[in-house]
Amino acid sequence: MAIGRISGPLLKSNLLRNGVDLAFETDLLYLDVTNRRIGVKTTSPQYTLDVQGVARVTDLEITSNTFQVGNVTLDGATGTISTTAQEFSIATADNTIVGNRVQVGDLELNNNFIENTNTNNDLFIRANGTGNVNIVGNTQVNGNLHATGNISADGNITLGDADTDSIFINADIASDIMPDADNTYDIGIVGKRWATGRFANVTANTLTTNDLDFGNINLISTPGNLIYVATNGDDTKTGTHPQDPVKTIAKGLQLAGLGDTVYIYPGQYQEAFPLNVPVGVTVRGHSLRAVEISPTSGTQSNDAFVLQGDTAVEDVTIKDFYYNSGANTGYGFRFSNNFRVYSRSPYIRNVTVITKGTTTSNTDPRGFDAGDAGRGALLDGSIANSDSREASMLFHAVTFITPGQTALKVTNGSRVEWLNCFTYFADKGIEIVDGTAGLKGDGKTKIKYSGLTGGAPSAGNTIAQYDANGTLVTSATIESVDTNTVVIDGKSTAFTKPTSRAKKTVTAVGNAQIVTTGAKKFGAGAGLLDGTGDRFSITTSSDFGFGTGDFDVEGWIYISDDLGTETLFDFRAGSDTDNGLHVYFVDKVPKVYMGTTEILAPAITLANTTFYHVSVTRSGGTIKLFIDGLQQATAANTTDLGTTKPLIIGSKYDGSTSDFAGRVDDIRIRKGTGVSSAPGSAPTAARVVDQYTVLKLEFDGDNGSQAIVDNDTFIQDIRFNNGSTATALTLIDLTDFGGEIRSIASASVYGNYGIYGDGPGVTVYAIGTNLAYIGTGKDVSNDTTLVQQANEVTANNGANIYFSTVDHKGDFRVGDLFRVNQETGEVTFTDAEFLFNNNQGITFTDGTNTTIIDGTKVESGAIRISGNTISSTSGDININSSAGTINLLDDVNITGNLDVAGNVTVGGNITLGDEATDTIQINAKIDSDIIPALDNTYKLGTELLNWSVLNVGKVIVDELTIDNDTIQSTASNGNINLSPNAAGKVIVDNLKFDSNIISNDSGSIVLDPSSESVEISSTGALILPKGTTAQRPGSPANGMIRYNTDTNVFEAYDGKWTELGGVYDDDRDTYITPELTPGADDDTIRFYAGGSLVADVTEQRFDIKKLEVDDISVSGNTLQTITTNQNLVLTANGGGFVSIENFSFNGNQITNNVDGAVTTLKQVGTGYFKVDGQGGFVIPVGNNANRHPSPETGMMRYNTVEDRVEIYDVGGNWVSVAGATGAVTFNDAEEIAIKLALTL
Repeated sequence: MAIGRISGPLLKSNLLRNGVDLAFETDLLYLDVTNRRIGVKTTSPQYTLDVQGVARVTDLEITSNTFQVGNVTLDGATGTISTTAQEFSIATADNTIVGNRVQVGDLELNNNFIENTNTNNDLFIRANGTGNVNIVGNTQVNGNLHATGNISADGNITLGDADTDSIFINADIASDIMPDADNTYDIGIVGKRWATGRFANVTANTLTTNDLDFGNINLISTPGNLIYVATNGDDTKTGTHPQDPVKTIAKGLQLAGLGDTVYIYPGQYQEAFPLNVPVGVTVRGHSLRAVEISPTSGTQSNDAFVLQGDTAVEDVTIKDFYYNSGANTGYGFRFSNNFRVYSRSPYIRNVTVITKGTTTSNTDPRGFDAGDAGRGALLDGSIANSDSREASMLFHAVTFITPGQTALKVTNGSRVEWLNCFTYFADKGIEIVDGTAGLKGDGKTKIKYSGLTGGAPSAGNTIAQYDANGTLVTSATIESVDTNTVVIDGKSTAFTKPTSRAKKTVTAVGNAQIVTTGAKKFGAGAGLLDGTGDRFSITTSSDFGFGTGDFDVEGWIYISDDLGTETLFDFRAGSDTDNGLHVYFVDKVPKVYMGTTEILAPAITLANTTFYHVSVTRSGGTIKLFIDGLQQATAANTTDLGTTKPLIIGSKYDGSTSDFAGRVDDIRIRKGTGVSSAPGSAPTAARVVDQYTVLKLEFDGDNGSQAIVDNDTFIQDIRFNNGSTATALTLIDLTDFGGEIRSIASASVYGNYGIYGDGPGVTVYAIGTNLAYIGTGKDVSNDTTLVQQANEVTANNGANIYFSTVDHKGDFRVGDLFRVNQETGEVTFTDAEFLFNNNQGITFTDGTNTTIIDGTKVESGAIRISGNTISSTSGDININSSAGTINLLDDVNITGNLDVAGNVTVGGNITLGDEATDTIQINAKIDSDIIPALDNTYKLGTELLNWSVLNVGKVIVDELTIDNDTIQSTASNGNINLSPNAAGKVIVDNLKFDSNIISNDSGSIVLDPSSESVEISSTGALILPKGTTAQRPGSPANGMIRYNTDTNVFEAYDGKWTELGGVYDDDRDTYITPELTPGADDDTIRFYAGGSLVADVTEQRFDIKKLEVDDISVSGNTLQTITTNQNLVLTANGGGFVSIENFSFNGNQITNNVDGAVTTLKQVGTGYFKVDGQGGFVIPVGNNANRHPSPETGMMRYNTVEDRVEIYDVGGNWVSVAGATGAVTFNDAEEIAIKLALTL
């Protein structure tokens, strides 16, 4: 063998190289001796064995844990193969990996399982690109199979392995469904039938069906199975044959399915209520009175029938169950919870429900007053399933006798058809009210709007309503939208529509007119009233019937004449005593009356020729008067102001008196709202028309015009938060919360209420309804005086009830506006206007006489009324009144002669003649007074045209009356002045009147008033005779009075001369004076005795040296009893007390009235305080927390916590007071014992 060259030392034993590397063929095999490495095809091995190329070994054993080949690492410790490369490929000759378990990431192949090791994560098998994932062989899926794409099966498909499995198909089927054999397989079986099938075409050899809808094809379906029930039946039977009936209705309902009928043979059945009627099942009795159903004991307060959709109950009588108010059960019929109406609503036909209260008597045989008789039916739409077509029920020929209880109650979006049905003795025959949850428990409010400016709102936007003052009323988030419609989730009652009203007709009477010149407040004009018969009259309307509710009557006034009484607003109907609002002024002082009762009388006087804003308003039972926005008067008031009233502006209700002279402007009447607080100032702009406005007069028109227009233009302020606005809400649909009843030819008899609705979501259409003896309760005497017609139809809080009814007397009524009295034939329209639309007119005839009324004329006989003209088609026009009076209420202009055969009475002004050459000839006697229109203005005759002779029984000239032989003044305290001409004198008998002197030249002047007195009325003075004592009359008479110039006093003679002018004794040294010196006016009364002042009285004090009252003497500063050893008692009256300085004495209690002040008892010198008696002396008592916050040394109290009497010592501590023995309290002893025990 050839040996190549080996560099380095020669080989030694065991190939020792002594640190020198060994190379074979350079790099074929290289031994790195220094690093102890071997390289194959490399001279710089990096590892113990470093092979550059492919190494093949038959058996390879690696003793370390890891083995790395390139970027692949085999870890023997963990049993893993890993790589740092992006991909790891394992390739074999047959592409097969043999082993028990392979894991790649979260994917594990273990025996025959492929699974994701990450809990609850999905496992994806995905082909590359457009390739498929092919599973070859049978595949079994033990869990659910979900495919987001399409599923195709080329072979047979078996769905479900038992009839308890279900198949749900949510997608549409886009192919034919073909059986693989003809006339072999069924769709549905008995007891498991499809609810509804809809087909464009049906081809069948035999078709048995119940109530299927085949488009426009009218198929009469055949009934399903009959389940028979009889009193002699057996609930173990099938009930499918007349000879094999079950015993109970409940069992029959259990056996029945969709389309089946439970047929009940005659008999009386006691059933465990409620009887639950499944979907599509009919319960039919043999006949109404032959089948009676009552509850078993223990179920008498349950509902009778609980209905699913598509059900019916017919020809039975239900009786003897009661109402449970706590559970709200005890109805004849009600919906089942979560019920569904698939195609038709439940149908109740030919059924009578008879109940009574638990307590009956001879006077109350039906238990009306017990309040627990069973009710008729409850329809609550809130419990309907969300996929139910509706929540409705049809009643046909049903009678409910429910004494004192509601017969039919509807709420939360339910709908009822009520045909030929009766209720008796019900508290409410029909009651339909707004609920809160709404239809299907998810009620919506639908609002339609108009006048949109800007983009239409969208879901999530907000709709808001503002009032006329720009104040937010309400807002809501929009859930969904439709054309001009928004839908709000839930019930929203704060949104309102504009109040719908017709314009009022305003009649200007007299010279009342629009004036555009001079004073006006807003706009182009004002209303002018001249105070002489002028007024604005608005006919009677329910809008002016304020009832007991809120209202606001306001407007601007401008007074021209301040004399007397002037009316602004008068709502009284026909009499002074009618309870209507009357606002007027007396000498510019406002007054507010209702009828003849004064309500407000403020102390404010208005000025002439000044505009004032006047508002009389009632809000929440309080009526107020505002002048220019400031409150002038207020009072509590709930007076019922009626249902319909007229309105007169500017005069009394009948136009007779109290005419207003001045101007009015911007008058607004609102009903249903008031002003609760003073605005603070007068309006600065014309008032707007809001939803409460029933009259708005702005007096804008031509000068002198009497055409006054009521402004009814109402623009709402509706805003959306997308920036858009609307001008009105045209519909606010709350029917999801109320409901709808359509009633035809039905009746409610006796009981408390007929039809009762409450809430804006309520709608009732009652056509041809008999409401008899409503309000009489349980009474069956048919006493019409007990009837309360107001209870026949009651609509509260915006409920909509449209009806035509006949009452117990046969009187016909259409709504609240039209009534026909059957007994009298009287037809009454309660609204001010009646509109009949008929292009052909109306013809009334009795076979001989004819009256025609059309749009242009009223023609009866030979009389035609057309426009403003009454004419005759032939002959004279005769106006005749059966009552004897014909009233012409406006101006009458007669161009020809007026010949009156009877009497003439003219209530207004009369002008006779239009020229001085016209004459008046009076042949008749004048049978009344003749009174001029103005005082001291008009003359009888002239200087050139005198009346010849005046023959009168009495003459009154100004304030002087000449009657028979008497001349007297009619003025209160008035004078009679007789004045001669020039130097002449007035002489009456012996008395001579000359200027201010009356004299009698022949004797005394005697004033003899008989039994009365002589009164001298003047603001001056009366001078009496005066003279000295010597000049007294020689023969005095009793009653003489004179002034004595010697004594300077007035004196009178009463048998002797006695001084006047004060209280004096005979020697004048004891007297009383009202002032110190004459004219001093010092407001002091002085008492003198013996010439000395002993007391004086002023406004503030009574000054006297000593005062004795009964047995009490007051002298100086001493108050004492006069009697020795007598008690001095000071006693307050009632609950009062005696107060001395800061102390009050009340009974046995002395109180320091100053909060927090110290009460000090102070002794002088060696004195001390002694509490006498044998009882006890109670010191202050309290716990530690009650101690005084600022104690003083010596303060003593009883501590309820320490159970001791304690005192505050000089050391600033509360310590025990033990007394002379040095004893301790129980608490102290206990504390000492504990401390001692601890020490020991």
